[in-house]
Amino acid sequence: MRRVSGHAVAAGAPQRAAPRVPRRRRQLALLAALLPVLLSACSSASGHLPGPVLHYVISNRPAPEAQQVLRERLVLTPRSLDPSLAADVPSTDVLEDLFEGLLTLSANGQMAPGVAQSWQITDHGTRYIFHLRADARWSNGQPVTAADFVYAWRREVNPNTAAEYAQSLSRIVNAQAIIDGRKPPDTLGVTALGPHTLEVRLVHATPYFLSMLFNTYYMPLYPPAIRKWGMAWTRPGHLVSDGPFYLTQWVINGHLTLKKNPYYWDAAHVRLRKVIDYPIASSAAALARYLAGDVDLVDDPAYPPSDAAWLRRALGTQVRVAPMYGTGYLGMLLHEKPFDNRDLRLALAMTLDRRVLDDKLLAGAGVPAHSLFPPLPGFTRQSPAWAHWPMAKRLAVARRLYRAAGYSRAHPLRVKLLYMIQGVQTRNFMEAIATMWHQALGADIELWQEQWKVMLQDIQYKNAKLFWSSWVGDYPSPYTFAHQFVQGFAMNYGDYDNPTYQAVVRAAVDEPNRARRYALYAKADAILNRDEPFIPLYFYNSNDLVKPYVAGFEANVMDLHLARYLWIRQHSVQP
Repeated sequence: MRRVSGHAVAAGAPQRAAPRVPRRRRQLALLAALLPVLLSACSSASGHLPGPVLHYVISNRPAPEAQQVLRERLVLTPRSLDPSLAADVPSTDVLEDLFEGLLTLSANGQMAPGVAQSWQITDHGTRYIFHLRADARWSNGQPVTAADFVYAWRREVNPNTAAEYAQSLSRIVNAQAIIDGRKPPDTLGVTALGPHTLEVRLVHATPYFLSMLFNTYYMPLYPPAIRKWGMAWTRPGHLVSDGPFYLTQWVINGHLTLKKNPYYWDAAHVRLRKVIDYPIASSAAALARYLAGDVDLVDDPAYPPSDAAWLRRALGTQVRVAPMYGTGYLGMLLHEKPFDNRDLRLALAMTLDRRVLDDKLLAGAGVPAHSLFPPLPGFTRQSPAWAHWPMAKRLAVARRLYRAAGYSRAHPLRVKLLYMIQGVQTRNFMEAIATMWHQALGADIELWQEQWKVMLQDIQYKNAKLFWSSWVGDYPSPYTFAHQFVQGFAMNYGDYDNPTYQAVVRAAVDEPNRARRYALYAKADAILNRDEPFIPLYFYNSNDLVKPYVAGFEANVMDLHLARYLWIRQHSVQP
């Protein structure tokens, strides 16, 4: 599971001070009056791009080796390049080029052999034997061994590591007991049977287990580097990786440079010699640099939603839009007032007109969502009954629930909404949400922005009661979404705890039959719809910009595009 690079709020910002209620009321009153204008302005392209459109003469032949350099945008600066600790999209985007697990992804997002060239599954799906490539090498030329996986996975579940994804290994024998501090890490059900043979024992058969193994928390680690450098082992010159590239430069508040790993087992098929990652938070700034030719690939969100229609006309096939396995929502701290009240949570969820938010503000970047699970073949998503009601009926019921929760226009809900600093479009979206709540219910919502890393920290430390959040699945199974609301999971930031939900998810995990397993997840979905521990907003579409001379880019539901498959065609700017 991945947190999308956006939760947020500004470090040390004045918003932390006591809310100035009268001024905030004036702001919301003004926004209510201007909402139709705001939505109209955000939905209509200006007809002018922030720079000229460059046209290229393209050849299908590869560019010379010296020109095989990919310059790509990261949404934010990576939080950590430690595979055990990475929990955000920018970090995992870089790590997936630096490291490789037992399995990896093909260019079109399908599972493919990685360090493991083959495997067997025995004992009714509870025992896996992986055969590692003899030519798998670390970036310093040392062999990648089964012991490196044992070390990494034990480190992940060790409570001292404080890895947020530790519970993702809970299907392995003794993992949960280790996470809980009841057993030592060396009892984990993973064993090196030889330098290139790894045995993994599971508690129960897990049909999606193989599809998890490309994720960062299952990647191997090079123990000597960690033992020598400690927390500094992820710095350039210290970091030893086993993937197609290795880290050579990380400029503070600047770019990262990755160079081709000559020791990588499939180096002969990696055409790029260098990847330069530029953290650019603003989609408007990213678009300007793309149009100027400073970057070759801009990942989602690649441009302000207000520019979507115009961009598609101006850039044609350089604009890549595809379904993405992710959900955007608002999280709430459920064990504290005011969000310990289900009537209030439901009233807020029912009030939002997601079609207006999507059509006028997201401009195709999302699909209106009323539940947790994004579309998945074979899975029937459960939507609450109110999602199909006319808006007038929804508002009437929402106002009744709002009053039942103890609030009114005379005694409004007053709370801060935390979100990430990411340009005017993000603020417009949050302002629209606050305005809808104010218009329909009289709620007084103060918007609170923070930088990405600060925001995540505030959410983790329970400093935010209402916050923007999102989730992108790591593998095509409903469990990757259901897991985040399981009690005890480190990223269950709202502290949702429903024993019935836990039991249903546990039963689904252990169910080998896909139809019955999906039926159980549908039941879990219905429980979430009833409890409303979060407010779903939209399912993601990926919106990428790719220069026509970048070859090997294939759309996939994970929106992961490994640099090992990309290369640069011969090209020149057309006069």
